[in-house]
Amino acid sequence: MDRFYIDCEFDGHGGVLLSMALVCEDGRSLYLAIPYKPLNIDPWVAKNVWPLVHTYGKAIAIPVNQWGNLIRAFLGGIEHPVIIADSPVDIGRFCTVLSTGADGGWASTDYPGITFEVVNIDCYPTDLPGAVQHNAYWDAMALRHKLTAPRHHTNGKQEG
Repeated sequence: MDRFYIDCEFDGHGGVLLSMALVCEDGRSLYLAIPYKPLNIDPWVAKNVWPLVHTYGKAIAIPVNQWGNLIRAFLGGIEHPVIIADSPVDIGRFCTVLSTGADGGWASTDYPGITFEVVNIDCYPTDLPGAVQHNAYWDAMALRHKLTAPRHHTNGKQEG
């Protein structure tokens, strides 16, 4: 099974999806973002999230209805992807995008199985160089880093 760490940024709970990143356990990544600032964006999101959407990572800036095709291509021939997030909201957004075609209608995923894991973890602060909180690419990278980096105990022994 191949593991993918995901994060999404959106305009408040239930608001417009702004960006989504998937980072494979081997480090490959896909970072998608909408190409335009939404109208009437939440003031906190406008100040703390939107300025970071296109600043960090290599975002592919296209409308959300085209993200599903890119995600399905990124997952390739994997029969049973494992999708890991730190929020059930990210899983829901991922499922919606994955099953949407470029025309905005249904698109079959054809995976024999998909496993979803939600870990209740705060990835920040992080020692991941360059990480920027509230950017989907860096948040997915920080999640991967937090869950795969060896953990140190006070007695000096590593736990993997």
